[in-house]
Amino acid sequence: MPRSAIASSIFLSISLAFSADVALSYDTNSLKWAPCDLDFSSEIQLEVAAHAEPLFCATLPVPLDYTNRKNGQFLDLQLIKIKATKEPFKGSVLTNPGGPGGSGVDWIATDGPSIRNDLGGHHDVIGFDPRGTGRTIPFYCIQSNSTSPNNKRAEYNFTIPQDDMYSVLKAKAWRDGGKYAEDCASTPGNSDIAPYISTPFVARDMLKIIDALGEDKLQYWGISYGTVLGQTFAGMFPDRVKRIVLDSTVRFDDYHAGHWITVTRDTERALVNFFTECVNVGSELCPIANFTGPNATPEDLHNEYAKVFQELLDDPVFMPDDYHPLPWWQPGSITISQILKYSTLASAYRPRQFGELDIIVDIALRRAWDEWIALSTPLPSNSTTPEVPWNLGSNAFHGITCGDGAFRANTPEDMHSLVLAQASAGTFSDGFAPQIWPCAQWKFEVKERYTGPFTAINTSYPILFVNGNHDPITPLSTAYEASANFPSSRLVVQNGHGHGTRNHPSACTNRAIADYFNDGTLPAAGTVCQTDKTAYGVFEDWLALQLGNSTDNSTIAKRSSENSRKFILV
Repeated sequence: MPRSAIASSIFLSISLAFSADVALSYDTNSLKWAPCDLDFSSEIQLEVAAHAEPLFCATLPVPLDYTNRKNGQFLDLQLIKIKATKEPFKGSVLTNPGGPGGSGVDWIATDGPSIRNDLGGHHDVIGFDPRGTGRTIPFYCIQSNSTSPNNKRAEYNFTIPQDDMYSVLKAKAWRDGGKYAEDCASTPGNSDIAPYISTPFVARDMLKIIDALGEDKLQYWGISYGTVLGQTFAGMFPDRVKRIVLDSTVRFDDYHAGHWITVTRDTERALVNFFTECVNVGSELCPIANFTGPNATPEDLHNEYAKVFQELLDDPVFMPDDYHPLPWWQPGSITISQILKYSTLASAYRPRQFGELDIIVDIALRRAWDEWIALSTPLPSNSTTPEVPWNLGSNAFHGITCGDGAFRANTPEDMHSLVLAQASAGTFSDGFAPQIWPCAQWKFEVKERYTGPFTAINTSYPILFVNGNHDPITPLSTAYEASANFPSSRLVVQNGHGHGTRNHPSACTNRAIADYFNDGTLPAAGTVCQTDKTAYGVFEDWLALQLGNSTDNSTIAKRSSENSRKFILV
């Protein structure tokens, strides 16, 4: 669909959502639930049909601006519910899938039944689209590519060793981030959206949902950014907490400061775990397992991959000048090393992506950069009218993150200390941090930014944290640190791979979460849960499902290779 058409859809949704004459009532059970009739994509509709369970929807009007109720403007929150199946009924659990920018509506449409079942069946599970996402005043930027000769590769030549990210900022990222921030600021309608999509406002929306449900306190399961939302709610309304599970934790002080220093601490640890799983399963499912020889070890693969990055730093290879896959980079002078770092990190998120990660690493180990560039070229579309996605907030990550974050800079020099702090946190910081840098030049300010408290937060019931020990983007150490900020909270460590414990299932973890929600049982301090299968076992099951339950490993590997093109487009 052309950008103008998508933009028209967004502006229509905004005009429908902003109403000056809505009379709000938060009486007990004031929500009017009815079978859902939402224009999901065909892919989501297939998943909904597969689980064959009725979904119920409702809308809830909430104030657009909690800091100025007198302006009389409201917006409609879209809610979706999967009903409890067992007695006694134990209330509703609100959810957030992460991001920021993930749609809670399409997540519950596809995953709601399994989440409810993991909890034991006694709760309604509710999703909603936070401000800026889905159809809730979605944040979208119309970007234009710069044709300035300053962006051509001949203008400069630099390397990006991990300890010199500041050079990347000065040479390219500062200019590119400023262009992105300007594009977002100049997109029609964004000035009417950006001030109102902060995390504190979403926390206040959750309070309105609780009131409309007729429930006294929040029950909530948040993943990734959802843990920021959960911690923020707990900091703002500590007496309204009944049960909060925070899965794959982002430190909310780091997030609200706009620093994002801690997130890549364990990325290399997760990569080494992938190499270990790969060698253990063998070359039939993981072709790179024998790359350095029949007796290859995880250390061999790790060392060889490190050599690849060093070579790319010493002698940079560039993507084509018209390559523009990521909004925070302008075309021109984008190195393969930058994209390889980002792609490696992103493909380590979940075991079902191991086929993609294997292909990425294989291309890199063979130094097949022409092949990499070919795979990075978008395939022509067979349709002149692609489907409109449910989540219209395609730039919601930055709309929410940059508004929430306090950090701003007027020059690259103002960012020197922050960039060095990010660089010191992990060897994949140069793959992640550039997407945060545009926030330093963000043009919008939110109506409410969370400024604390960040420590010694005593909630009315202790929070339960859960975190994997091979998570590429929310390291286990941040879960320990976050738990320490909430007295009496507990942390379950899951010995598994990926971002979000549900991506590498564990009956032990599920039981701990269900016991917590159902009767308030807190696990013993130091609880560690094992997963039900190896990470490659999860990958094999998932890929077999894509193939119609085929169990032929060679066919599975071939299908994985074919599907990976979609990912490498990042």
